[in-house]
Amino acid sequence: MDFFDLRKVPVNLWRNGAGETREICCFPPAARDFNWRASIASIASSGDFTVIPQVDRVVTMLEGSEVVLDGGTAFRHTLKRHQPFAFAGEQPVKAELSSGMSLDFNIMTRRDRCHARVRVADRTFKTSAARGGVIFVLSGEWQLGDKLLGQDQGAWWGEGSHTLRLLKSEGQLLFNEITYLHPKSF
Repeated sequence: MDFFDLRKVPVNLWRNGAGETREICCFPPAARDFNWRASIASIASSGDFTVIPQVDRVVTMLEGSEVVLDGGTAFRHTLKRHQPFAFAGEQPVKAELSSGMSLDFNIMTRRDRCHARVRVADRTFKTSAARGGVIFVLSGEWQLGDKLLGQDQGAWWGEGSHTLRLLKSEGQLLFNEITYLHPKSF
């Protein structure tokens, strides 16, 4: 298991200049042909998403200005805070930013290898043993093993069962659970 703090994750600028990305993890590590990948992106202006065939994407707005994802005839969707939205990576999508910036959590999975289930958790829970995942604390204080996590901190893992314990009466975290379609994929 690896831990991260958003304030310390390296920033990479987008080629089109419309934003920046902080890569949290990639499985296998540093692979162009990843099974799954998690990142947090800052969208600074309207622009096109990179088209990535055979990849499913889940985007969750963390904070900031309203963003409309225009997928042409396939969909037109307004991202809402802490509400995951999934779409196919080969779908041409334009992000239309109303004003200011938007901070978004992104999960990408190779469709023929794995699947992501993304949800907001607000109580103590245990992850499944044979699955990977990544969490990002939205609010409150959480315990994972012997590590305490606060807002803008998180963790990721390749497999194993883990208990995430909410330490106060209120708190939320974004939980991204990865299920492999073929056990030998990881």
